[in-house]
This record gives sequence, structure tokens and C-alpha cells, in this order.
Amino acid sequence: MKFEAPLWLWLVPIVALGATGFLLGCNHRRAARLRTALGTPLLPRLTHALDPRRRVLKQALVVAALALITLALAQPQQGREPLKIERTGVDVVLALDVSRSMLAADVDGTNRLAAARAALRNLLERLGGDRVGLVAFAGEAFLAAPLTRDHVAVERALDSLTPASVSEPGSNLAKAIERAREGFDRGSEGPRVLLLISDGEQLQGDSAAAARAAVAGGVAVHSAGIGSSTGARLPVPGGFVRNAFGREVVSRLDERVLLQTASAGRGRYVRIVGRDSDVLVGWFAQASAGLPRSTESRGVGDPRERFQWPLAAALGLLGGEWLLGERRRRRKGATP
Repeated sequence: MKFEAPLWLWLVPIVALGATGFLLGCNHRRAARLRTALGTPLLPRLTHALDPRRRVLKQALVVAALALITLALAQPQQGREPLKIERTGVDVVLALDVSRSMLAADVDGTNRLAAARAALRNLLERLGGDRVGLVAFAGEAFLAAPLTRDHVAVERALDSLTPASVSEPGSNLAKAIERAREGFDRGSEGPRVLLLISDGEQLQGDSAAAARAAVAGGVAVHSAGIGSSTGARLPVPGGFVRNAFGREVVSRLDERVLLQTASAGRGRYVRIVGRDSDVLVGWFAQASAGLPRSTESRGVGDPRERFQWPLAAALGLLGGEWLLGERRRRRKGATP
């Protein structure tokens, strides 16, 4: 048991001792006045009907009641008050391509990775109670942020992603889908949505097959393309990436792969066209419009107040004091 206002605990003995001293003083003054007013040998017979033990008991009940009232003011608490909070939302996992091709600068004057981050930040700012997770992928994939309603934490994880975040080079959309599926709660019965953000350069795996497997597991797979059809060179320290023949490599957006993936995943395909694009906000509004909204109930433990117990006991003692008389009980057959 704990107390919300523990300072009142220090006053419990002070109140009890103070009340006891006050009542003892009152008894002493009452007896002195009686001796002064009725200074006669008949005084014991005149006060014989009064039972001093009953008077002491009545006063003890008052002292105990005052101590209990002071204890109630300390606000004792024990246990937890079960409250139910209902939240509705969709579980969304965002899978972001961080392969080297995402450094191609063909999106509104910046590279694809920076534009994708900006578009995802716009989406995170507009989401309500939906849980969001983040997967980063290149040749391999890893969970950068588990499902959470803390969208700021997801945004921090998003800002930390670079091509160096994944050691395996390449671009494996199938791995991203498989890893994202593992990021969903298996016990969750609500709608689950996966969004792939990539330039579509699939060097390994079969994303369409992975998307069909995801649908069978209850996950809708959507895709967002980023980049241009004309493409751009891939920067490296001191120049640009060159192939085995010494020619500069140009990376282009492959919408065909992303469209096939979204179609196999029973999702939609959209294209991010600028740094301040709100296309993902519109995508989520449409993608989630027809989905049933799940409801999650959680028990939230608030301290359970117990001040009623000492207060009820104090009222009971005061009631007993009021009912208890000071006169002796008359024995049967006794002469009045």
C-alpha cells in the first residue's frame, strides 16, 4: 500500500495524542467543577448512575475516529484500477530500398533516398493511431523499427538509414517482403498493409511470388516507385559507377516490376515525384478506406484509491460513540 499524501501520516499520532490530551483535560475540569459545585459526601451517590468506563470508551472511539479521518486524508492506495482504452488502427510496415541505386539524383533535384525519406515523413505526420514498422533492404533486409504508434521513433530510424545500413549489395524486393511479413504481430487480427518504396531494380529474388505468399498470409502488398525513366548516374567518391567496359552506369526506375508486385499483392502502385510529395498520404487514405478497423483493448492500471476504508471506519466509530450511553446498565431486579 502507498499513500498519495504521506505527510498526513505524520499527523496521525499527533492528532491522536492531541485529542487524548484534550479529552483527559476536559475530564479533569469536569470532575473539579463537580467537586466545587457539589462538595458533599452525597456526590458519589449522585453520580453513581454514570459509568466512567463507558465515558472512557466513548472518548476512545472519538480519538480513533479522528486518527482514521487523518489517515484517510493521506489518500491510501492499493492495487490498480482497471481501465479500458480502445484504439483503432491499421498495421503498416514500410519497406524502404537503401541500395546504391537509390543515390541516383533524378527526383526533383535530389537523390531517390532523400526524396523517399521526405515522402515517408509526410505520411508519418498524417497517420493517427495506426501502428507503423520500418524495414530497410538492399541485397538483404532487416527490421529497422518494430510496429509502434510512436511515429517519431520510426522517423528517427528512417533518418538513420543509408546504403551502408545493409552490408549485402543488390536489390532484393522478395527479401524485403518476407522480412516485413515477419514484422507483423502474428496474433493481430486487424488489417495489415505493406508498402515497398523502391526504384524497382530487382537484381535478386521474385517479388511477385513473395507478394502472393504475403496475400495468403493476410498482408496486402503495395508499391511506390521513385526515380525517372531517363535515369541518372550513380555517384561514388571521385566520380560515378562504371561497368566492366568503363562506361558510366545509369539507373532507371523500373515501374514494370513494381506494378507486377502490387498486382500480385492485391495492392496499388503509386509514384513519388518530388521531395514534398503527398502521394503516400493519398495512397494510404485510399488503401485503408475499405479496410475493417481493428479495435485493441488494453488494461491501464491507475492507482486504486482506498481512502474510503478508513473514512467508513471512522464514521462507524462515531456512530457507535453516539449510540453508546454513559449510564450504567440497570440489572434485572435492581431497585431504581
